[in-house]
Amino acid sequence: MYTIGWDLHQRESQLCVLDASGAVVRETRIATRVERFATVIPPLLPARVLLEASTESGWVATALEQLGAEVIVANPRYAPMYATRSR
Repeated sequence: MYTIGWDLHQRESQLCVLDASGAVVRETRIATRVERFATVIPPLLPARVLLEASTESGWVATALEQLGAEVIVANPRYAPMYATRSR
């Protein structure tokens, strides 16, 4: 399973893809558009995507889930909680 850190912005987003061992396998910028997600995400499935809570995170999370990704929307105010979470 890949883990994708997604730095979400309105027009363009930065992705960092890690493999199961935690090694970076890809870093890329993509347009923040559903059509672009549909070309980038399917080859990386199964994948867990971590998004920071923002104005755009709701619709992006829904689009990524519809493509088959597991999505976690994290509130940066609760960062210590995520670091100690067991699941």
